[in-house]
Amino acid sequence: MSTFDEAAAVRTYLKLMHEVVTRLDLISYACNGQLNLAPPYAFEYCYLQYRRICELLALGCLQLHGDLPATRTNAATKEWNAERIMGLLHRSHPHAFPQCAVATKTPTGWNYVANSKPNAMTLVEFKALYGKCGQVLHRGTIRSVETEQPLQKQDYAQVILWSQKIVDLLNQHFVSRSDGHGLYFVSLKTESGGPACNVLTGFTEGAVSVATYNLSVETAA
Repeated sequence: MSTFDEAAAVRTYLKLMHEVVTRLDLISYACNGQLNLAPPYAFEYCYLQYRRICELLALGCLQLHGDLPATRTNAATKEWNAERIMGLLHRSHPHAFPQCAVATKTPTGWNYVANSKPNAMTLVEFKALYGKCGQVLHRGTIRSVETEQPLQKQDYAQVILWSQKIVDLLNQHFVSRSDGHGLYFVSLKTESGGPACNVLTGFTEGAVSVATYNLSVETAA
């Protein structure tokens, strides 16, 4: 069985997080009318992006927790359903889901505070969003077509709320390592333009070992 390659896992995770940022931007464009979609079609478009975001997040967690034996089975490597992936991870590591965080520069270093954003998406809400995506993106049965009602103002408002929850969760976040001896700290946007990850290990009193990974993002002129 191959050994876990931390650097490769982190780099893949950062690529997936960059795609999350791109899809969040597309949701914003759709909500602001920049894609010239009629409201019902913008609504569907946003949930298509949310479904992909759920999948990206689940696959990213699968990468970072690649040292878990359960992630290296044939079933795990072939799984595409985001909820089932998170369920598989949580059976082996109850803290596999990201936790929102805020990093603040201090005169002596950095201060990290986890779970300080009450609006940040939880695992329960992640599952609810993934289920909602399935409802929106499947046309349903002939009976549901005959009885469906027009979208209401609150339906569109919920689209924006989901985006805010995802941003609050992922803008800066921790993912705890499955061995209990470290953390991944991820920022979606950095001065370089792309996401970055600090792998924090070797905690001792007043010190910690840090390995930093950055994803370079090329922008069009």
